[in-house]
Amino acid sequence: MALKAYILINTQIGKTSEVAETLKNMPEVKRLDIIMGPYDIIAEVETKDHDELSDMVIRKLQRIDYIQHTMTCPVIKVES
Repeated sequence: MALKAYILINTQIGKTSEVAETLKNMPEVKRLDIIMGPYDIIAEVETKDHDELSDMVIRKLQRIDYIQHTMTCPVIKVES
């Protein structure tokens, strides 16, 4: 089963659209929204597991020009 996460992204002023265009080309990104508030972009991503998520964030996402900060929020399933 795939691991889903939301990644909140803060970009340099005036570069949000440029970062969003780059993110759209990443196969892990399933949905992308430009938002208002302390973060500029929220990306819904899916990876095989936590290791793949970590690798994607560190080796791909955080190396994109104009990204200043990210917060990764993996989705957990709560059993009732």
